[in-house]
Amino acid sequence: MTTTNTATESEDDAKGLLVIGGTVKEIITTSEPKLVREHLGSLLQVKNLVVLLGSGASFHLGSPKTRDLSNEQVLGLIREAGGEPTEEHQSLLATINPTDSGDLEKLLNGLQLAASLATQAGQDSVTLGSGADAKSYPKKQVDALRQQINRALAEACRLPKPGKPLDAPFDSDPLLAHRTFLSRIIRSRRVNLPRPQVFTTNYDLVIESALDQLGYPYIDGFSGTVERRLNLAFYGLDFHRVETTTQSVLARAEGAIYLHKVHGSLNWRSSSDKDRLTGLESLEVRHSNAFPEDDQLVLIYPTSAKEGDTLAYPYSDLLRLLGDAVQQEDTAVIVVGYGFADPHINRLLLRSLATNSALNVLVADPFAVLEDADISSLTSDSLQQHLSDLDVTPKKTAIAALATSSDSRISVLTGEYGKFTELSRLLPGSSQLGDTPTAVTALIEALEQAARDGNLPASGVKSND
Repeated sequence: MTTTNTATESEDDAKGLLVIGGTVKEIITTSEPKLVREHLGSLLQVKNLVVLLGSGASFHLGSPKTRDLSNEQVLGLIREAGGEPTEEHQSLLATINPTDSGDLEKLLNGLQLAASLATQAGQDSVTLGSGADAKSYPKKQVDALRQQINRALAEACRLPKPGKPLDAPFDSDPLLAHRTFLSRIIRSRRVNLPRPQVFTTNYDLVIESALDQLGYPYIDGFSGTVERRLNLAFYGLDFHRVETTTQSVLARAEGAIYLHKVHGSLNWRSSSDKDRLTGLESLEVRHSNAFPEDDQLVLIYPTSAKEGDTLAYPYSDLLRLLGDAVQQEDTAVIVVGYGFADPHINRLLLRSLATNSALNVLVADPFAVLEDADISSLTSDSLQQHLSDLDVTPKKTAIAALATSSDSRISVLTGEYGKFTELSRLLPGSSQLGDTPTAVTALIEALEQAARDGNLPASGVKSND
């Protein structure tokens, strides 16, 4: 019996790992990950469910990996966004990033710092490089390249991109994983529990599109219909079913969710609004799908200044809501696709772990804890052992540090099953919940089109054809 198990383990290399309190609880091969599902199921039933999604939740749709871009790829993003980088821009890019590091945040930091130095010195240009390679660049050129990169990054987050090939099954149904994930975190919870709260650092509109396809109502902090304006008081509202004639409340509506975009959104625009009574101007954030001017985008770009940017409206208020959410009793936070690169968010989560004993955190990430070879080397003998006691070398990342923590409130799902697409499948729930509405949607659209074309006979009327 023992020999058979050993043979099976050698044939099925580990593809995922669940670690709770630093201890290996389940090694996932090709078999059903029972313990992972049970753990996820228990987290979904806590009183307050908080979900934090980062850019990794959109990688399967082509979201740019901002820490893995070469200079040439940055230029490619600019061109894809409709920009035309000049030879001077290419030279500036090579000068400011001579090692071709691939870290977009460091690149934008360098451009921002160069422009700031020129401004501080009262100069129209700034000299970059050293020795014989030193060259002077006009400040306008530095600012222009930074703006082009910012716009290119925003445009790269318009997902899914038409004509861009995706892996199956997302090539035919791009929002499958998001619909599955959202429907299961909503429908798998008991109806008497508070609404799930989703926070995301992503600019893209994938979550909103998936919720629209599911037909689920959501509160995103905006009021109005034709002119939608950010009004954070709307997070205090909810949906209820009422009797149409008496307007008496029947029950709380099912399938609703709260959505918070803590770094802004592609369809947010800033504008100054003057109060009719006092004449005072104030900043307004509105919805718009029109192509924006650079200074209208309400986004926090990946630079060292982003923590300072979060002190401004509306980001400070949105982060306050996140801080309040993770301080509640009986709370679970499911973190997916977030690499802990934002100190302002990390501080909220870590302080809450220190002060809220009723907080549980699950972090899902495929690559941040162990190398694939280390995960594949694990066997059933590794179960119930502390990760630091095994013959593997955890990576030097924040998520790896969480995985080796002995705090039983912290769990980490890593390896292939730490991907957002895999986690959505692992969440408990029926496969009928939002996974396959595409055929139904296509049928409805076909019927509507036929009705518009006059090809559908009215009920009870015989067609002349």
